Amino acid sequence: MKKTAHLLLFLSVILLVLLMGCSKSSSPAPPITIPIPPTISNISPVTGPAGTSVTISGTNFSSTAADNTVKFNGTVAVVTSASAGSLVVTAPVAGSTGPVSVTTAGGSKAGPTFTYSAPLPPPAISSISPVSGGAGILVTINGTNFKTTPTDNTVKFNGTAATVQTATATALTVLTPAAGTTGAVTVTTVDGTATGPTFTYTTQDIYVVGRSNNGPAYWKNGVLMPMPSDCILSKAIFIDGTDVYIAGADVAGAPKYWKNGVGVSLPMFSGHNEGQATSIFVSGTDVYVGGFDLINGANSIPRCWKNGTAMTVLLSTGNISAGLPINDGDVYSVFVSGTDVYLAGSQSPFTGNQVATYWKNGNPVPLTDGSTVAETTSVLVSGSDVYLSGYIQGTGQRVYWKNGTAVPLNTPTNNLSFIGRSVYVANNGDVYISGEYQNLAKLWKNGTMIDLTTTTTGNGIFESAFCVTGNGSDIYVAGNAIGQGTGYWKNGVFTALPQAQFAYQIVVK
Repeated sequence: MKKTAHLLLFLSVILLVLLMGCSKSSSPAPPITIPIPPTISNISPVTGPAGTSVTISGTNFSSTAADNTVKFNGTVAVVTSASAGSLVVTAPVAGSTGPVSVTTAGGSKAGPTFTYSAPLPPPAISSISPVSGGAGILVTINGTNFKTTPTDNTVKFNGTAATVQTATATALTVLTPAAGTTGAVTVTTVDGTATGPTFTYTTQDIYVVGRSNNGPAYWKNGVLMPMPSDCILSKAIFIDGTDVYIAGADVAGAPKYWKNGVGVSLPMFSGHNEGQATSIFVSGTDVYVGGFDLINGANSIPRCWKNGTAMTVLLSTGNISAGLPINDGDVYSVFVSGTDVYLAGSQSPFTGNQVATYWKNGNPVPLTDGSTVAETTSVLVSGSDVYLSGYIQGTGQRVYWKNGTAVPLNTPTNNLSFIGRSVYVANNGDVYISGEYQNLAKLWKNGTMIDLTTTTTGNGIFESAFCVTGNGSDIYVAGNAIGQGTGYWKNGVFTALPQAQFAYQIVVK
């Protein structure tokens, strides 16, 4: 018996030694990970209606949103974003006042109390303005209970989301979406959805004439359209149905216009060898072109051609400036109203100052006395009223003319450079003048100056606002903006045109 016991003891020792040897040769056991529960330091806000976005601050949250379970007094909430120190959640509709808790793989933690308040009233829409237009225009939505943070309001045009520009509790301004269609406008907040009036989409073609990096051109809806090779200058544009008319000058420096790319040369006075067609207007089947021709770059003569034939355009008789007779002139704009043809431009003694002038049926009407340089640059007839833009140098006058009477334009000071380039009268009677003040692009509405850019004036800084026009409630201005390029503003929003150097005129149809 004793021998047997000794043998068993010996075998047990051998087995233990073998087991210890095996243990030494195996890999070390992995470290034990101890789960760390989350902590909650605070929640913000601590009160609000269902749907309120609540930020939970603390530690040891999972950075994967789905790995955090958040409850409001026991009701599960949706986690919209997550990091180790912060969770953003939405107060659940079925939740009630009570503690907010967070559960992760490391454990659970109850935090401060979130107090449910009565739901806020849903938004309501009373009106929209305008009620029609194209894509990219600014629409104002009037109503109540909007959110004052733009991104907290979801606005849709017939189901297509729009960009909210500004927001107050009673008004939103939005840009109509490019993919939108005619239909109801809706506003949605966390408090509900309001359905408003119908916005009707209209098709608008935008034409701009000017110069590209490669020469004379025009743009249709932002697409570059080069002019024919016989064109050296493209200054004005008119759209008549599907026909595109461009006025300018040919490679010989002579006045010419193009209809759908086919050139029509305009006759000059005998002995004149240069000229420009600066404006064009189509009335019925008649094509009117304004401009000038001259001899070797001097002594220009105001011209207007009808269907390629020169009309009579007279110079004023008598002495206007310092006893010097008028013998020189230019036309920059033509407008036809019924049977009346209006021209805008200037006259001058050959060695004196330009006199701001407009012509009605070829008869000149001087607007200034020649004591300083002055010109009219654009003419438009609205009803029985004749409007002209232009400038008077050196007198501190900032004006446009209505029926021959100067109307003041507001500027911060009157001793800085100013040029009024173009005039447009809207259907509601508002008068718009585009131009430059202190070499910066500006727009005047009923005499009040509107900044088109935030550019600061300085040496070498020059912006332009060559032309203003409108379509419905939309206002367009062609020109250039420092740092943005050459193109046009639509309701104050700038669009650069590809490869554009100059933008002289804009037409919207």
